[in-house]
Amino acid sequence: MFYQGGIIEHTYIQDQKMSSCLKAKRTVERSVNPENVRMQCGSVDAIIEDDNGRMRVVKIIKDKYGDYTK
Repeated sequence: MFYQGGIIEHTYIQDQKMSSCLKAKRTVERSVNPENVRMQCGSVDAIIEDDNGRMRVVKIIKDKYGDYTK
């Protein structure tokens, strides 16, 4: 989720299917003002951790725009 040009939230999709991400994206976009918040689905390499039974993205390492390991 992007707000004012920056990433404010990462969501880990358990089954790793694009259709699941797009379904979640549609649900969120219907409940928030789409002029202020932008959702995007995509495959990334990321560091994830278990946060009390829920997988949480800690850091995106690589996406289609670049490599952020530096």
